[in-house]
Order: sequence, then structure tokens, then C-alpha cells
Amino acid sequence: MSDPRVLHVFSDPRFGGPGTRAISVGKALRSRGITSEFLVPDGPGELAAKARDEGFDVYEATLPRPHSPPRILENVRYLSSFPRTVERLTDEIQRSSCDVVHLNTPYNFQPALAAHRTSRKLIWHFNDTLTPWPLRPLASRFARRWADEIVVAADAVHDYYFDPKAPSRTIYAPVDLNVFDPVSVDVDETALRAELGLDPDVPVVGTVGNINPIKGHESLLRAVASLVDNGNQVTVPIVGKRLKSREEYYNKLRSLRSEFGLDDQVQFVGFRSDIPELLSLFDVFVLPSIAEACPIVVLEAMAMECPVVATDVGGVPEEIPDSDHGWVVPPKDSDALAQAIAAALDNPEESRRRAVNARERVESMFSLEACVDRHEDLYRSLVEEA
Repeated sequence: MSDPRVLHVFSDPRFGGPGTRAISVGKALRSRGITSEFLVPDGPGELAAKARDEGFDVYEATLPRPHSPPRILENVRYLSSFPRTVERLTDEIQRSSCDVVHLNTPYNFQPALAAHRTSRKLIWHFNDTLTPWPLRPLASRFARRWADEIVVAADAVHDYYFDPKAPSRTIYAPVDLNVFDPVSVDVDETALRAELGLDPDVPVVGTVGNINPIKGHESLLRAVASLVDNGNQVTVPIVGKRLKSREEYYNKLRSLRSEFGLDDQVQFVGFRSDIPELLSLFDVFVLPSIAEACPIVVLEAMAMECPVVATDVGGVPEEIPDSDHGWVVPPKDSDALAQAIAAALDNPEESRRRAVNARERVESMFSLEACVDRHEDLYRSLVEEA
């Protein structure tokens, strides 16, 4: 039997978690005989360019997206273009040499129907927990009708979309343990602190994530204010891209920082690509999110043996199942967040123990190699079934 050829389909031209996973897994699968191609919506974004840079064949197409109900005009345009888009994608898939179509978003309805109309096997990959009504029940319904295999980014993602009896396969996002390696990452701490504008002599409590309300930065600021009021010395880099669509939220955070008297402690450092080095610098990594699927940055911090304090959202309890691997607190509870951060800072031996255990957990469950194995098994099982 020939090796599978996989066509990855996306609904967003921007480069994010699904694209990162598809590219890293696709590169590794080449040595196992599995070929990957990419179908990316045209428009501003880096996904197509990054895939081409890694040697993948990339097709770009006009692929309208559905929107939440208040955006009536956009949804009218989406529905009016739906039949033509399906016909065009059906022709594209039939011309492709792919055996498997792998959808990398919950609401890729047009390519799902197009793949269903061909003889290709269809994988529908659910990787977030922010799909608005009525798209969520529609995605669940059509996935169960059309997909040959439903994949979820965490068990919690399955629970978000499906009833307990619905079949799915969990494939966690991968961490490249060669990149996120606390032994090999070399950091000039003094220089990096100075570059980020951090106090040189106090513990670093950091977070990484786009400046977006879903990331819960307000809770982090309130927790830091509580820590400082209780006599804790901390310096807090907030690492993340400022989104043009969330500029009002960014300004609100800056106002809160001043209101709490944290201008000297908290720094908004913007987008950074040196995440392993930053995690090596942090004494505690904090994920204060109010919603997530399976946040890869938590796994990256665990891989770097950085003590983690995270909120109980999405797949976080699957990453940090107990107190042997980190601290998990309720979302939107700044007091609990502050208490957990203080506990991590005040007990360095316990923090170290949990961090070492966390690294071992990532090695056993969330490594890139494990993710590649699961994808290979998925693709080959579908082709053999066909």
C-alpha cells in the first residue's frame, strides 16, 4: 500500500497553533514517507509563506469564513458564496493527489462538504473552545455526519463540542523537546532583564499570550497588586502581541497597571520569538486565561522546568493533573492566583520538584515525537480502511 498524502486545510491565513502543529508534524512525517500539502485562504497572514519556506506545496484560495450572528452582512456574503466555494474546493481536492483531507478548524464547512463529496478520507480537527453559537452545534452535527475521524486537541475540547458517546481521537499539541530544553538553552540573565526593563534583583513572574481578554491579564494584574501589597517583590513581563482589534483592551490594562501602582513592576514587552530563553528566565510562569483548548505555552513552560501556575480551563487539567506538576486555580480568581504564585515563590524546593515532574510528563505525553506517531497512525489507519 502506498504512503498517505495529506492535504491540510485552514480557515485563517494567519500563523498560529494549528499551522505550527501541521508544519512541525509534516516535516517529521516526510522521513516516514507521508507527504503533506497545504490549502490556505488568501489574505494577510504568514501561514502560506512559512509552509512554503519549509518545502511544502501550498495552494491559496478564496475561502470565506462564517461569523458570529451580529455580523449579518458578512454572513449573508458567506452563505451566498457557499455553493460556489464548495464546487471550487471539490474540484481542487479531486485534482489533488491527496488521500486524506485534514481540516484544522472547527468551522471549515465548505472544505468539509467538498471532501465529503469526493472519495478522500476526512479528518475534522477541533482545536479551540471559542466557537460561537450557532457555529458550535453546527460544527458538531456536520462533523459527526461527514468526518471519517474526529480529532480533538484535548478531552476538554471533546466535552465542549460533543456528547460523551460521540467518538473522537485526542491528539495533543506537540512540544519540540530539543528546542525547549532547560539544559541546552543558554541565557544571559542580566542582559535579558535589562532588555525587557525588569528589575535585576527580584523574582520574575511572567506570562506569554496575545493581549486579548480571553487571556485573563486583568486577573494577573490584580494578583500582582495583591502580592505587592503583601510585601512580595516581583517583576512581571507580559509577553504578547498587541492586536489591532484589541487595542481598547490593551489601554484598559495599562490604566489598571497605573491604578494599582504597578508601573515599576509590570512591563508590556510585546511579541517575542525567544520563548525558551524567556521561560528559562522566569521564576514562575502564569497562565491566567479564562478560556483555552490545550495551551501549548503551558507545555513549553513545563518542558523548560519552569514552575507553572495556571487556571482551570480547557485542557489545562490534562496538562497539569495534580499538585505534583504545578498549581491549578479557578479562572477569574485573582486571590487564588496570587496565593498560588506566592506559594511557588516561597517554596523553591517544592517548585523545583513540581517543575522536574512536569518536564517528565511532557517527555512522556506531549513530545513532538509522540504527536508525530499519533498522526502517522491516524493517516495510515484511514488509508488502510479506504
